[in-house]
Amino acid sequence: MYPLVRKNFWRLRNQVRTVKMKKQIDPSIKAHFVRSVLIVFSLVAVCVIPFALAQRTNRLRQFDPRYGSRTPSGVVNPRGDAGRVGATPTATPSCTPAINEGFDDITMLPGWVMINHSEPLGLLGWFQGNDAAFPAFDGAPTAYIAANFNDASGVGTISNWLLTPQLRLQSGSTLTFYTRTEAMSTFPDRLQIRMSTNGASTNVGTGAFDVGDFTNLLLDINPTYTIGGYPETWTQFTVNVTGTPPGTLGRLAFRYFVENGGPDGTRSDYIGIDRAVYTVPCATATPTATATPTATATATATPTATATPGTPTPTPTPGPTGRFNPTPRPHPTAAPRPTP
Repeated sequence: MYPLVRKNFWRLRNQVRTVKMKKQIDPSIKAHFVRSVLIVFSLVAVCVIPFALAQRTNRLRQFDPRYGSRTPSGVVNPRGDAGRVGATPTATPSCTPAINEGFDDITMLPGWVMINHSEPLGLLGWFQGNDAAFPAFDGAPTAYIAANFNDASGVGTISNWLLTPQLRLQSGSTLTFYTRTEAMSTFPDRLQIRMSTNGASTNVGTGAFDVGDFTNLLLDINPTYTIGGYPETWTQFTVNVTGTPPGTLGRLAFRYFVENGGPDGTRSDYIGIDRAVYTVPCATATPTATATPTATATATATPTATATPGTPTPTPTPGPTGRFNPTPRPHPTAAPRPTP
């Protein structure tokens, strides 16, 4: 009996110790568990919050009114008040050029007129550019218009005209174009820009020195026939139309004009003209007079004396679009020129 009691006593004692130990361990496990949960939440917060902020920033940029539907990487230099968020956009007038000609195919120039009044008359007039001399400024290698010493024969005076279509010659309009001659040429070239204010007239006279209705000389390139005086690389020139009355119609003209030219002359070689652009000033809105309020006189009561003292009586300019590349037409090869 005694050994059995003793045995049960020790078993109960061990159980009590186990329970006490479990009770002592439980708070520690709980603390570890809570700490682990906090660490997990912290990691989630560290990872998720920046991602959420990044998504928000990206969304704000994507719909930023400065860029419209484009991302900032697609915008070049978005500066100035008009580019700031919240700024009032300023309307910019957009002018479409009346002429934007790249001379891709000179057989398809509606409204243009070519007249060769050289004396004595030569074999050629204006022709498609020859890339053996030099390539075009833009577009296909032959996409420019050209003229050379064969406009006259022997020794003569070259007067080869290229007239634009009829234009509105408004004061402030501009003509820009590119031109050049061959490099190291020893036969000087010359080009004039002239203007007629006589509507659709194509009157350039009848002789090499006549100008007809094109009496207004706007530009004269290398008038003194200096060797090297005509640009030997594509160079842009700007011609301004000024002093014309409102509503004036007329034409501009390129005149290849060289005295003592021709195959046997000491002047005239080969010129090209490319990317001619004529732009009329954009129409601007005319301010409308606003009525200003005018003060109206109002009758004012004047105090009147009465028997009872002390009582008062009561105012705001061809990317060129894409150019097709025509098949070059055959052109005569320039004959070797004698060395002066």
